Amino acid sequence: MKKLIALLSALIVQGCASPVTRIEPVPATETIARLCIEENPKTYMEDFLPEVRAQLAEHAIATELLGQGGDCPYTMSYEAQWSWDWFWTFSVYLSMAEFSVSKDGRQIGMASYTAALGPSAVGRTKNKIRPLLIELFRK
Repeated sequence: MKKLIALLSALIVQGCASPVTRIEPVPATETIARLCIEENPKTYMEDFLPEVRAQLAEHAIATELLGQGGDCPYTMSYEAQWSWDWFWTFSVYLSMAEFSVSKDGRQIGMASYTAALGPSAVGRTKNKIRPLLIELFRK
C-alpha cells in the first residue's frame, strides 16, 4: 500500500511540474530583418506557423518560407508536438516546441519548451511560444 501511495504522489507532483524552457538567444550583434522559415509538415496544428510568423513580425522580422526565392542567410527551423491531457483538462496542449535559428547554415540561436502533463500545460499555444520568441530574438 505504501508503494502505491508513493507512486500516486510522484505522479501528482510530476503532473504539477512547471514547463521547462531552454534558450540560447541570437547574438545582439546579429540584425535580422528577413528570416526564411523551413516549413515542418509534421507540425499538425495549422495555425502554428502563421502564429510564429505574426509574432516575428512584432519583432520587425519579415518572414518567408524557405524556397520561395532569393538568397536567405538567416533561416529558422521548428518542431512542435501536442499531447492529450486525459487527466486534468481532457484537451490537447502544446507539450514541446523547439526553434533553431541559423546564419549561413550555422546555428546562432535556439529555444525549446517542454511541458509536463498538468495544469501548468493548459493555455493557448501562442502564449506558450511568445516568451520563447521574445527571448530568442531579444536585443
